[in-house]
Amino acid sequence: MPFPGRLGRGNEMGRGPYEKSGILRETSIPPLARVHETFEITYPFEDVEKGDSTRRELVNDELLVSVVLWYLPFGEFDGNEVVFFEEEKLLDLKTEWIWR
Repeated sequence: MPFPGRLGRGNEMGRGPYEKSGILRETSIPPLARVHETFEITYPFEDVEKGDSTRRELVNDELLVSVVLWYLPFGEFDGNEVVFFEEEKLLDLKTEWIWR
């Protein structure tokens, strides 16, 4: 089976239609619909031994999360991109954190 070398990205076709095919994650936001996305962010921690057990403790207690949603009319950052949502939020990991 042919491997999609460009993984569906870019504005040129390549060697054939199989270069543009492949299993891609759906990242579009449909009009007037709510979309729930989950992202895993690796964060540094230390394993601290207390008595007989080992606990994970975070290196820092706060995390600044910045979210920027772009509209790329031609699929690339070439000067025509538009930011339509931007937000920064400071998370206090001592009170809002749940280990999973």
